[in-house]
Amino acid sequence: MIFQRCVTAGPSLLLGCLFSPLLLADNRALELKPQTVSAPSVESTTVADMAQYGSKVEIVTREQIERAGPSADITRAMQMFIPGFYVAPKNGPFDYGTYSLLGGRNDDTLILLDGVRLNNRLYGGLYLDTLPANAVERIEVLKGGQSLLFGTQAVAGVINIVTRSPQTRDVSGETNLGVDTFGGTTGDARAERIFSNGLGDLGLLAYVSHNVSEGYQPFRNRDMSNVTDKKRSYEVTTLGAKAIQSLGDDSRLELFYQYTDANLDFAGATNNRKTTNDRVQQIATATFEQRLNERLSYFVKGHINDWDTRYSRVNNTADGGTLVRNHDDYWGFTDWGVQAEGKAELEGGHVLVFGSDNQWFKGQDDVMVIDNNKAEAHALYTQLRPQIDALPDWHPSIGVRHEAMSGGDSATVGMLTSLYDLNANWALRGQYGTAYKLPNAEQLFVNEPGDEIGNRNLKPEKSRNAELGLDYKGLLADRDFSASVTLFKRKITHLITVDDAQWVNGQGQIQMRGFEVDAKLALNEQWNLQADMTRNLTESRAGVTINDVPSFFARSRVGFESQNRLWGAGAAIRYIHDVISSKKVEYGHYSVVDADAYRYLDNAHQHRVSLLVENLFDRDYVTSRSSNVDNLGRPFTSEVRYTYRF
Repeated sequence: MIFQRCVTAGPSLLLGCLFSPLLLADNRALELKPQTVSAPSVESTTVADMAQYGSKVEIVTREQIERAGPSADITRAMQMFIPGFYVAPKNGPFDYGTYSLLGGRNDDTLILLDGVRLNNRLYGGLYLDTLPANAVERIEVLKGGQSLLFGTQAVAGVINIVTRSPQTRDVSGETNLGVDTFGGTTGDARAERIFSNGLGDLGLLAYVSHNVSEGYQPFRNRDMSNVTDKKRSYEVTTLGAKAIQSLGDDSRLELFYQYTDANLDFAGATNNRKTTNDRVQQIATATFEQRLNERLSYFVKGHINDWDTRYSRVNNTADGGTLVRNHDDYWGFTDWGVQAEGKAELEGGHVLVFGSDNQWFKGQDDVMVIDNNKAEAHALYTQLRPQIDALPDWHPSIGVRHEAMSGGDSATVGMLTSLYDLNANWALRGQYGTAYKLPNAEQLFVNEPGDEIGNRNLKPEKSRNAELGLDYKGLLADRDFSASVTLFKRKITHLITVDDAQWVNGQGQIQMRGFEVDAKLALNEQWNLQADMTRNLTESRAGVTINDVPSFFARSRVGFESQNRLWGAGAAIRYIHDVISSKKVEYGHYSVVDADAYRYLDNAHQHRVSLLVENLFDRDYVTSRSSNVDNLGRPFTSEVRYTYRF
């Protein structure tokens, strides 16, 4: 039934279904760039390992991220390059967004920064609007239910944003300067070097970025009433540093720190004079990794994520005056935790992974009344990856995780994955298991009579997840070709939802199913084509629903690289079918075309000029709805950037 419309439409439409989706990405195989620091990283192999045991993995490279444009935050990069990942930034760069992976909701995907969760457990959502793309080395995407290794909210998948690391023994780096047609400017710089000392290698890296823009008008004139500040501006400054010290050949210590100061407008369609979110975010991690011998390795990671926001809101009144509704009202949170994980290679080639994940949370909110703003969660997990000599082409894994959270019930989940190499070109993969989402502090303890009331008796949301995929990598008409099909199905019980003003567990069951198809074809040495599409089908019972998930979306890209790789260009289109908001209003139904080009000014590839044109045909389209008003996507925007590498 899922493929019926495409298959019965005939060969031409079937090809269109496969290649009309748009993604700006290079035609590259799965590859994780190794560190130059001599001691190998134990932790960074987690995603690549899961690809070998049946989980679908995507890697967005640094080269692809650079195509996202001078003013790109990380949301823009993910929108352009992750197959099957729906992203709709609310009001342009450095703003909240709507996300969906394999039919999941906004917080069904767990976002990590170097393995540290960014989904805050006190307030739920995904906070990506202060992450600069220039600080990111690659983006690793694990699809499907992944609660076994990653815990709550990894219902539809995990996206791990990996920051840049030092990789050269000479002083090196780059600077970028960019400008766009909305008056936006961007500048960033990075420097790095690896030294040798008495302990081993020491790699140092530092970066800085500054993005500022007056923004665009995110609402139609007819939807705005008594509004002074019509554009949604932003100014974001980020400083970061990383140090990696190898301790001999088998141990390493990694320290990371990032500081972000963001001044962000909040757009409003009614009576808005000025609404701002001014925030400071600090993220710090410390990781020690060691290979005890050829068969046993482990890592221990500690982290802290501190977020402090001052919220101000001034409205216009009907008589021409102003009304201050909020003035530097504080809301923020602090997450900190410790994770330890070991990997043992047993006799017979079996691998055992085991770990403990412990996290603590606290917050404060002067805007929303929450009676209890502290929480903690503790988990134990293990996974066995057996080697079956009688079936050398079969690579299975099985595991279990138990997690308990203060203020709510505990959750236990299991997961089975499998990869079978049918031959040199074809592979069959699948995974089946349970995932969970613990209630957050708002859902448990919010106390806003007439608006929201928490429920201390909420149970964790549970889901049963199944994914089945077929992958091909080889030749098509003597050209490099790869393609994959993934079928997925998810049944959710104890759905956490609002009944009038009370947070409750829904009594019914909701089912999400669908498929994802992606393909890449090298037309010749210069031209390449790639595409993806996703179909989501939702079935609900007893009135529980899932909102803001597109029923169908597709993307395609054609790219060209000159033989000497001195210049290149590409064009892409993304199509979004219908999306239903929480107010049962349908939006979506749009296609947006982007284009990009670059030119190196020298054979040494030190000087480069890049161009990105977003929304080439200036399409008026809706990315989300708030208070029954359409939030418009970014209009035609041209961005140019100069890069110098040393």
